Amino acid sequence: MNTSSTLSTFWKDNRLYIFCFMTVWLYGCYLLAFEFPKGDAILWFSNHRSEELNYFFRFGSYAGEGYVYLMAVIALLFVQYAKSIAIVLNSFLVLVSSVSLKALFKHHRPKRYFDEIINQPDLVSYVPDVVVLDGYSSSFPSGHTTSGFAFYTLLAFFIPNKYVKLVCLAAALLVGISRIYLVQHFLKDVLAGSMLGFLVAMFTYWLTTKFEHRFDGKYIRKKRREILAAQVLDESQDTKK
Repeated sequence: MNTSSTLSTFWKDNRLYIFCFMTVWLYGCYLLAFEFPKGDAILWFSNHRSEELNYFFRFGSYAGEGYVYLMAVIALLFVQYAKSIAIVLNSFLVLVSSVSLKALFKHHRPKRYFDEIINQPDLVSYVPDVVVLDGYSSSFPSGHTTSGFAFYTLLAFFIPNKYVKLVCLAAALLVGISRIYLVQHFLKDVLAGSMLGFLVAMFTYWLTTKFEHRFDGKYIRKKRREILAAQVLDESQDTKK
């Protein structure tokens, strides 16, 4: 299958997901520019807390952590080996890109902003039993959001059902919003993380489609036979000598 045909098929299969993602992302950019600059989104959630929402968003934040990748890799390892490798690669790219950008931009966490920069530590109500990170240089982009969008976007690309794709998008959005609700990140961190995760998933999917056949069982068995035949041929030639 040539490149143009592959891209055409990819767009046809995933245009709904991509359209919905870009719509939500651009709306988030609008909110950042005109409605919730800097920490205003955090303050909005701070004023609309409830026990149910606290539990819901704490659970949502867990959906972007590493054990989700581990569960997916184990589930696919003996069924679709190439996809399990893709998820491992995806997690590695998330780690490298997220850590690198955090080191490059060095933005402070929201707690540091409210406590020291604007000197209003009582302005935000925090969610009970949540450890709020307060680093000086680890906020931008959101690592959980990058991880969540990379994982669920890649999963959506793998799954043909369009409704399941939208469920994947909803799960990724839940991870991102939860990071604001829990006062771990600003809206800008989440927007950056969501786009970064989306691009990581796109790149991982491209690599997977390009090299997936190399992890196919038939391909591996064929290569083994070729190597074995070459060894037998070498041995026969050595014997004749």
